Amino acid sequence: MSSNVAATVDKVRSSLPRSEQLSGPQKLMILVLSMTLYGVGDIVANVVPEVQVGPLELGVSYFAFIAVVLAALLSPLWVALGAPLGELVFSDMLLGDFGGLSEIEGFLQTALAIYVAGCLVRNPLNKVQVALAPIVMVLVDKVSGGVVDILKVVIGIDPEALEEADGLLGAFLLAEGLDIVVTVVFSGILFGALPALWLTPRLYGKIEPVMGLRPRDPEHPPRLTGPAGMQFWPVAVLAVLAAGAIALFATWEEFVGREDGLSTLGAFEPDFVDQFGEAWMWVAGAVALTIGFGIFVVVAVTRSRRARAVVTPTRTSAEDDEASF
Repeated sequence: MSSNVAATVDKVRSSLPRSEQLSGPQKLMILVLSMTLYGVGDIVANVVPEVQVGPLELGVSYFAFIAVVLAALLSPLWVALGAPLGELVFSDMLLGDFGGLSEIEGFLQTALAIYVAGCLVRNPLNKVQVALAPIVMVLVDKVSGGVVDILKVVIGIDPEALEEADGLLGAFLLAEGLDIVVTVVFSGILFGALPALWLTPRLYGKIEPVMGLRPRDPEHPPRLTGPAGMQFWPVAVLAVLAAGAIALFATWEEFVGREDGLSTLGAFEPDFVDQFGEAWMWVAGAVALTIGFGIFVVVAVTRSRRARAVVTPTRTSAEDDEASF
């Protein structure tokens, strides 16, 4: 199957013009597609019940395969920006659970995790790379978040977390470690690597031409880079530090009783699920799909018409030149 897919992809790649930079409509299509699919996936993940086994809650935190498959086939950067934005807009806001400026913490962590995972997949037909990408995504996301949670306890602005662990820092660290393991197993493997291994080769070379993109070339894969060509890792460290600072500040405001502090600016929490029941989740998912795919189709049609408008005059000019010759 891999050889047939590779041959088809090479044919598709050769039929599309080489372009090192994405156009504005292409960036917007990737952004909207990742927003829609990841946001709806997050809504569905909230519907999946969790199982309590002792102190552990076994359940899916998010569908990592959605972001990884898109980042492995399309631009990792724009998928990394779109997916967490879709979680905020299409999931948190439609479900009535948007925490305000404090949500930037989760956005930075998720965006960083998806970008690293997407760049890890140099060849979408490489099963090892595709299987590792969701696990790496979960590890980057959960480890960075776990470090921040530990800092909250060490600094002393989140004593409730330590109380839940019977006042023992070691027990709290064990709980954080177990949470990471559970998330890796459920979100990273069961709802990450396994679906990604099945979907990625089947979508490779098929979803990209819709946007006028060349399928990913294993010989020229995307590389981890920061803004304006900066080195990636210093930027990544700054993003993690910024996420940690935001989380610590939000927890401190809650600790001192500032319920309407700066971190809750823009919060939107009417909790529609409590008002209308769990059926509201399916309504929110349908609304998100309708809005997202509606925007995607409009942008795709507009881009296609502009592309034809550019090609037609070129062909006409070439025919006129041949006639005059």
